[in-house]
Parts: sequence; C-alpha cells; structure tokens
Amino acid sequence: MSAARERLPWLLLAALFVGYAASYFHRADLPTLAPLLATDAQRSALHAALPDIASAGMLLYALGKVLGGWLADRFGGRRLFVLALLNAAAMEAIAAQCTAPLPFALCRLCGMVVLGAAWPSLGKVVAATTAPARLGVVLAWLSQSYLLGDAAVRTVLAAVVADGGGVPDVLRTSAVGLGVVALFVGIVLFVQRPIAGATACGHVASTGRSGGVPRLLLALAAMNAALSGVREALSLWSPQVLVDIAGMPVDDAVRASALLPLGSCFAVLLLTPLAERSPRALFLVVFGPPVLAASLLGVLASGACASSNAVIAMLAAAGGCLAVPMVLASGVLPLRAGATGGGALRLGLVDGAGSLGGVLAGSVFGRVVLANGPSGLFLGLALLAATAAAFAVVVTRAQSRAAADRVDR
Repeated sequence: MSAARERLPWLLLAALFVGYAASYFHRADLPTLAPLLATDAQRSALHAALPDIASAGMLLYALGKVLGGWLADRFGGRRLFVLALLNAAAMEAIAAQCTAPLPFALCRLCGMVVLGAAWPSLGKVVAATTAPARLGVVLAWLSQSYLLGDAAVRTVLAAVVADGGGVPDVLRTSAVGLGVVALFVGIVLFVQRPIAGATACGHVASTGRSGGVPRLLLALAAMNAALSGVREALSLWSPQVLVDIAGMPVDDAVRASALLPLGSCFAVLLLTPLAERSPRALFLVVFGPPVLAASLLGVLASGACASSNAVIAMLAAAGGCLAVPMVLASGVLPLRAGATGGGALRLGLVDGAGSLGGVLAGSVFGRVVLANGPSGLFLGLALLAATAAAFAVVVTRAQSRAAADRVDR
C-alpha cells in the first residue's frame, strides 16, 4: 500500500481534534471575562490587571510551546497532550475562587505554560501516525479544531452569561468542559496504538541544505509572530469593542465574536489547499490575505463603519485572512522543514513565536483600547498586518531557495 493511500487513524485524529478544540475553554475565557469584570465591583482590581495578565499568559504560553516541542520529541506526545488539558481544567476550577489579581494570575500562568505543550504534542502524534504525503491534509483539517473550538467555546460561555452567570460560573463551566474532554481523549489515546508503517516525527520532505532550514524557520517565526499579534488582539478585545461601539449586551457581543473563528474556518478550507499547488500559489496564499486584512482594519480605523453588523462582518473577514497563512506557518511548513527528527520542536519554535506576538494583544493593544478606543486599536492592527505581509515575502523566498537547494543536491 502506498504512503499516500495508507489508512489514517481516524479515532485518534478525532480525539486530538476534540481535545485541542476544548483547550479554548482556557484560551477563550478572557474575552468573555473582560466585559464581565468591568461591571464586577468585587473584581475591579482584577479587571485593571487583565491586560498584563493576558500578556504574561501569552508569554508563558509561547515558552510552553517550545518546551513542549522538546519534551514531545523525547518522550512522546500522547501523555503530554492529556496532561496539558487536565492542568488547564484544574487551573480554571481554582481561578473560579479568586477575586484578587495575584492568585488569578498565578492560575492563569500555570495553566497557559502547560497548555502550550498541547499543539506540538499534537503535531508529534500526527507525524508519528500519518504518512508524509498526507501531513498537509491532516494538519489543515486539525487546524479547524482551534478555529471551531474558539467559536464553540464562546457560544457556550455566551449562553452561561445570558443565563445570568458571572465570572465564577464562566470559569467553572470551562473547568468542567476541559475535564470531561481530557478524560475522553486520555482513554482514546491509551487504547489507540500507532498504525504500522507510520513515519517518525520530522522525517518528512527536506528543505535541502542545512542552512536553508534556519532561514526558513526564522522567516516563518517572524511572520507567525506578526499574524498572531493581530489575530489574538481581535480575539481578545472584539467583545469589548462591540460593547463600546454598538452598546451590545455582553452575551450578544461574546456570541457575535464567535463569528471571527467561524469565518477563519471557511477561509482556511477554501484557500489553504491552494498553497501546495506551486510556489506562486504559496506566495499568493501567504501574502495576499494579510494585505487584505490590513485594508479591512484600516477601514475600521477610519470609523467609516458605524453599523455593528458591518463591524462584525469586517472583523470576521480580517480574522479569516489572518488564519490562512497562520495555519501554514503553525502546521505543515515547520514539520516539513527538515529531513531528520525534531519536527515537534520546530513546530513549537514557530508556533511559540506566534504566541510571543500574541503578547501584544494583551498588554500593548489592551492599553491602546483603554487609551484610544477601537479606532486606535484597528490602526495599530492594520500596521501589524502589513508587517506580516512583508514577512510573507521573506517566507516564500526562503521556501524557493530551499526548493532550489533540493533540486541541486
């Protein structure tokens, strides 16, 4: 049986999909909590500290991805993946009891640093059970887990808020959701063993000479950092922006913000398969969408859109444009960037750089929102999206040089 036709471990892949989607009970709780904390007198100090807590959490999340990639390459990804989910569930449950910034921040930081190991662990398991020819398809499908998971979690938490739930209720709901899913995933990963003939992680298509790998990884990391800075800011602050611009109720704003990852799902499914057709197609897919996102955010910064529906639509379109190159940078491209082991570490490095860019979403752009309102936020994000487009040019050139090296060998 050829590698391209080798059967896939569908039950295992489905468990990974559900597990990573559930990780957004920890990742997507802050956008829901932000407007709730603004009206919670008991937690007013916590609301003031939220930008710094979000920023520090993303910093440790990035470090957790790098460390998680290293650990997954050495000890395997299955146990590490389940451990990340269980730890996040425990931290959500403890945080529900916190009213002061420091204990809440400690719960957040502990949860984020361990949860960072989830994606490189997932990449390790996938690359160890999937033929190289099918990595692109499988990772593109699994990328939907964090997009759909983000949307699903926001919808669930919006229902909790609409039912009169406050900050503790949101956190307890997240803890229960994470705990149940972690139990399911742990059972599946324990009973589902690797299929025969699967490739080892990292033993995928080579980029050629050794010098081409660092250049490509550096370019991918820089592009992913810029893209993630914009996307995380939109994810984190969109409910607050919708409350401020349109006076929407908190539950409606959180529910509307779920359209951002849903729009991203559509864009990824539509455009990502085009990237592997040719070098020119790859360039168009990684360069064009950030340019369009920068344009949309520039229009929002100008204040030309007063309608809440128009703002939501443009935010969803911008998020979709950013998700397409992010899926490539945080998935198959790092795994294919070498002919030897270390695929999970490469994935962790590039995806960790993206999370470092997401630090801007919490601290820098959080202060922009508080000081200059939505217009200042959108202008800063438009400039960062344009920077991501510039890095995309470097990525495609590095990819072309790697392809040329491969031909010359």
